[in-house]
Amino acid sequence: MSRAVLSTNVAIVLIALILSAHADEQNLTVQTDTAPIENPPLPRPKPPLVDATGDNPAVLISAFRHQHGEGSVVINVALTRIAQEQANAMAIRDLLEHNALAPFSSRIGRSGLTHAAENIAYGYSDFASTLKQWINSAGHRANLLLHGAKWIGVAHAQNGHRTYWAMVIGVK
Repeated sequence: MSRAVLSTNVAIVLIALILSAHADEQNLTVQTDTAPIENPPLPRPKPPLVDATGDNPAVLISAFRHQHGEGSVVINVALTRIAQEQANAMAIRDLLEHNALAPFSSRIGRSGLTHAAENIAYGYSDFASTLKQWINSAGHRANLLLHGAKWIGVAHAQNGHRTYWAMVIGVK
């Protein structure tokens, strides 16, 4: 065999080997691409606030505030007293009204707060359900997210057929 024919045969064999290897690689890639892809795990839903915290108003409200970039709040004795007086007045009169006892501005005036808000409600016997009701109301939600708030007071009072709730939140 001449040297030219031998070189040509070697070239043909090399090309055949290269093509064969390339074809195997393509088949392997195709098999990999068509194999089912395992579903990635879905993010776990956040537990409801009550599951994570019990029924502690400060913890529940703080957890909600954290979800929206606001800081924690703690129970304040003076604000709790103001909330309790309001809840009692509403239950005695069976009236859902911010002014059931006196205007909010006069009731909060002696607290020393620079900004304050009040949420009231009736119907639910537990705080977590009442909080959900407030969260679903634009005005009450805004009060819960009062910027810079550090203190809250939460109270409830019952009459023969309703539970009334009052919450005061404030900034000093």
